[in-house]
Amino acid sequence: MKYTNKVSIMQVKSIITNNNNFSYVIVFSVAVILRLIPEILAYPYPVGYDVINYYLPILKNFDDYWLEISNQFPLYVSLLYAISEVFRVDPRIIISSSIVLVFGLFSLVIFSISRNLLHLNNLQSIFLTMFVIFQVSVLRTSWDLHKDMFAITLTFFCLSCVSRIPNLSKKMIAVIVPLSIISVLADRMIGFLLSLSLIVSYFMKRDKVLALIVIFIILVYGISLVANFDTIATNIELVANKDKINQTYNPVNLIVLFLVMNAILLPSGLVGLIKSKIIIFKIPFFISLLGSFSWIIFPNTSAFLPDRWITIFSIFLSLFSGYGFVTLIENRHIAISKKKLNNYLLIIIPFMFLGSAFAMSPNNSYLNVYGIFHQYISHYGPLTMQYNSISLPESRSLLSVIDWINNNTPVGSIIMGSKHLRGWMELELENRTYLFSDNITATLYSNKHSEFYLLESNLVTHQLQNYSSTLSYNNTDFSLYHLKSIE
Repeated sequence: MKYTNKVSIMQVKSIITNNNNFSYVIVFSVAVILRLIPEILAYPYPVGYDVINYYLPILKNFDDYWLEISNQFPLYVSLLYAISEVFRVDPRIIISSSIVLVFGLFSLVIFSISRNLLHLNNLQSIFLTMFVIFQVSVLRTSWDLHKDMFAITLTFFCLSCVSRIPNLSKKMIAVIVPLSIISVLADRMIGFLLSLSLIVSYFMKRDKVLALIVIFIILVYGISLVANFDTIATNIELVANKDKINQTYNPVNLIVLFLVMNAILLPSGLVGLIKSKIIIFKIPFFISLLGSFSWIIFPNTSAFLPDRWITIFSIFLSLFSGYGFVTLIENRHIAISKKKLNNYLLIIIPFMFLGSAFAMSPNNSYLNVYGIFHQYISHYGPLTMQYNSISLPESRSLLSVIDWINNNTPVGSIIMGSKHLRGWMELELENRTYLFSDNITATLYSNKHSEFYLLESNLVTHQLQNYSSTLSYNNTDFSLYHLKSIE
């Protein structure tokens, strides 16, 4: 019996090691399950800040939003809307299904890079792929930055193909050009990263085919920037307006975020960076590293989104870090066990635990080690994927409040509250107007309505000068006050 079990284990290992197709199925399946579980656990509530405040409202009211989103690189959300309309599927299902699929495709791209560029065997490639997809930076991006995840997946694929120039077939060139265009049109930051990476790659290779690809991509990206000039002008204004300081983007917060995302990856990442020969991925690695520290030159401004660059850098670092671990294990520098497979498992299991805890644990779970840094990094993303713009228990409470408002306040009533609730209100509030702000106190002072309702979290209180206040409804998380001017 023991002999039979040993043979079975060896057979499974042989299949994984020698069968490419089976290995692709493994990494794709794990990625899909990993990204699907948070959606299932959170049901019926969505996960992702932008999901509730951007994707769902836009897909349900696309015509009303078009003028607003048309200058915000709307390719991805437009694609989701088209799919939703053609197949008559609920937008929530389309949004969730799409990001799960994109996450699975990302795992296939990483596995392909491992096999074809890093020349690892199947077992090593599976390890590297698992290592990358369980990273918090990758999971956080898939949480609500769906178009970023989409663009990053295409960017990784296009860069892996470009690295083979001049030995790339015309058919593959015909594939990567449109995919590169889609990538630069899907997201402004990733478009910039891909365009600049291709430019630097050309100066290193001096290949005519690559030159044509670069020129074409830059033209497309340049046209898209002109079409999206309003957003860029806003960022320029943020940089120029030194009086408008954003305390969230202070050096301490950003340094802590960088260390939380990258500290554990840096040692093996440096090994992988030195040992690997995939120069094409070293280019965006260093570009995103510079972006991560743009706050040194332009402090206290969100214009260059250093937190987003830190996350992007961490994704590229995880690729080199995973390769660094493979190198160290194969060279016996990491030899906790005599069997290499055991060494791979001993390395990957802690990272799988951290990623799984981030993806699946409740907001206040003791398993979430990142809660230690909550006061520093909570401004830039969630401490767990079981969250949208508010926690899941708060989502339940908020829907209860909205239901009460719809049934107990006059039609046309004015409701005032936090900007974080705007998506929920647009989706669920009926025949009432929601006024939102990130500074309720200032809004109250400037408010011209003589009568309205104020929705507050029970953890927050505001000074209500010049208004009489009556508590209309409250529950575990929220209170609704009826306010009337006393002037």
